[in-house]
Amino acid sequence: MRLLYSDILPLRLEESQQAFIEYFNEAVANSDSLDIAVGYVSKASLMELQKIVEDNHISNICLNIGMYYLEGMPEGTYHAAVSLNEAWKQAGVGEVRIVKTLKYHGKLYTFYKNGHPVAGIIGSHNLGAIKLEAFNLRQYEISAVTEVPEEVEEVSKIIFKLKQPNCSANIQEIRVPLVREENSALVDQEFVTKITSDEVAAYQSKITDISFEIPLKVPVDHADPKMRGSNINVCYASGRKRVWWEIEMVVSKEIRDLPGYPEHQLPFMAVTDDGWKFKAWTCGQNNKNLYSKDDLKIMGRWIKGRLVASGLVEPVNQVEADTAFKGMITGEILEKYGKNSITLTKTTVKTIAEDGTELDVWVLSFLPNNADVQEVTA
Repeated sequence: MRLLYSDILPLRLEESQQAFIEYFNEAVANSDSLDIAVGYVSKASLMELQKIVEDNHISNICLNIGMYYLEGMPEGTYHAAVSLNEAWKQAGVGEVRIVKTLKYHGKLYTFYKNGHPVAGIIGSHNLGAIKLEAFNLRQYEISAVTEVPEEVEEVSKIIFKLKQPNCSANIQEIRVPLVREENSALVDQEFVTKITSDEVAAYQSKITDISFEIPLKVPVDHADPKMRGSNINVCYASGRKRVWWEIEMVVSKEIRDLPGYPEHQLPFMAVTDDGWKFKAWTCGQNNKNLYSKDDLKIMGRWIKGRLVASGLVEPVNQVEADTAFKGMITGEILEKYGKNSITLTKTTVKTIAEDGTELDVWVLSFLPNNADVQEVTA
């Protein structure tokens, strides 16, 4: 057995020492199969692991994650793990599992060659160690590696037990509680105010029965040509250039004609379920549009920002260059997110705008409804 280190000032590697990531990469290159059981992962490390598996032609892999089933898993990390699981299962190389019966906090790695375990790592390095980011760049870890057959076999047996149905399940076969990540797309935006969760709860306690479920009209998938340049994907429409965040919410006549729907061009204050406040209104021909009033990008930053925070899409800086439509919102994306509409509900509360105008307060919700979602993380 010998130690594997982080390499961080003032504890830089000495001449006789080896970094964890250096040994990990060498061991993967000399293996054809890999088992990992760790407490935590990150989005970046999941993407890096997929690349490592592909580049080294790993024929079989299982990643077992130990802490999230009981603690809750960050949305973005969850969707990245599901995507990785789908890719591995489709390629027939492995899966991502979640420990479900206890909080597994260990960090074990076993490397195999021709069906035999040849090396095992035991220690404090979670999967994030294979792809350092700002949050763990200064995090010092130490692990031990063994190539003694009996010791490697013991590590392998522990991971094997964790893979059994009485300990874990495939990530897509169980409901993993999710921790909703903050939508940073609205931070420091003009005409937008951040409010506390207590303030949101106070507004939600005053809701009325006047409520409208407004579908987000999108293509079924990236191959579907319908709705590519309209509604929340209006940035892809031909004509004038629009930034990715700009959207146009077009509401059907059936909804607009329902009793209590907001009056044409009568501004109201929108309070979102995740703690943002901005003015909105209905406008356009036949009152068909639902917009953020002062900036069309605000509503887009709220809706698309939630999808970005969940890890399902990345913002596009130059829409005209996105010929593959990677930034397009599709039905598939909304299905993974867990909601394909926004809910607009009137409250009994009125507020006063900066110019002294009295405004009704409405609550906007885009909270996923297909998973247990906890409050926004700090």
